[in-house]
Amino acid sequence: MKSTFKRVTFAVFILPYLLLTACSEFKSENKDEEVKEVYQVPVETMLLLTQDITNTYKTTAVLEARSESKVTNKVTGMINKILVEEGMHVTKGQVLAEIDSESYQLDFERASIDLASATAEYNRSKPIDGKQLISVKDLEKLEFLVQSRTNQQAVAAIKVRDSKVKAPISGVIAERMVKEGNMTSGGESEMFHIVALDTLQGVVYLPESEINSVKIGQQAQLIFPANEQIFIPATVALISPIIDTESGTFKVTLNVNNDNGALKPGMFAKVSLMLDVHEMAQVVPQRALLVTDTETSLFVVVDNKAKKVVVDTGFEENGFVEVITPLVADEPIIVVGQQGLKIDSVVKDIGNEEERVEVEKEKKVEAGKITKDKSLPSE
Repeated sequence: MKSTFKRVTFAVFILPYLLLTACSEFKSENKDEEVKEVYQVPVETMLLLTQDITNTYKTTAVLEARSESKVTNKVTGMINKILVEEGMHVTKGQVLAEIDSESYQLDFERASIDLASATAEYNRSKPIDGKQLISVKDLEKLEFLVQSRTNQQAVAAIKVRDSKVKAPISGVIAERMVKEGNMTSGGESEMFHIVALDTLQGVVYLPESEINSVKIGQQAQLIFPANEQIFIPATVALISPIIDTESGTFKVTLNVNNDNGALKPGMFAKVSLMLDVHEMAQVVPQRALLVTDTETSLFVVVDNKAKKVVVDTGFEENGFVEVITPLVADEPIIVVGQQGLKIDSVVKDIGNEEERVEVEKEKKVEAGKITKDKSLPSE
């Protein structure tokens, strides 16, 4: 009897506990299922793009004049006139300065007189009607004398000509080193520096791996820090056939048209050299890619789940990357929120405005519930 009473008592106390535990576990399982069903990883997606993409090599260069000349004096003397100033445009053959030429004029006149005298004597000594007036040897000496005096006259004429300092090329006077009324410092001393600004050049050095990608006439674009919104076109003019063994690079010279004179030698430029173009390539934003030491991958959305795709990439341009691995065109690519995303995670695209509004509303409702729950008195 006592044993039966004990059993009944034990059942009375144990059964409610078991019922409560079962209910609690059932509620806990339901809550976990609800959480799993409700939670979706917010992401932003976009569809695969198909467009042309360019392989562009970016480097820097300093502009320099393709043609320039350091004008020197070929004769010495007092500088009588300076006819140009810095910044002035000059044409080839234009007189830049005049050096006192009085002594050179006298030398020319003396040489002319000596030539005339030698010529007259030679003419008088020539045979007349077959009769030899002087020996053949003396006649040859007179002939050589005429040639010598002719050369002396030509040299004197060159000195007179060189007393007028002329521009060897067309361009702009970049620098003037002499002053009017001063003596020239000596032969071959620099007087003016002329640069041709109509065509400038920029020298860049490319890695050896690109030597087969560069061709004469290839296009490039230059950007200058003074105005980064303006792109100046340039053309590959020269390609060095030699690889520098120390740096592993080769020299490429770009021609830059400067007919309007806006560019100046010495300006720093950012160079974008277009090496190749892939037409109608698969392109994704660079931010969509996950790059590690072993692979490059991205996530696509299939049935609202994230699927990882390992890809091979090609050209890069302006924040976009060519994807060589074939992708499905209508599978959205995750571009925001893929960091730390797990495979088969349920995702929600909040890329459009309507979905963003819904998410914000849900956040506000959840925040309101939490606040309301906290304000309720505990029993």
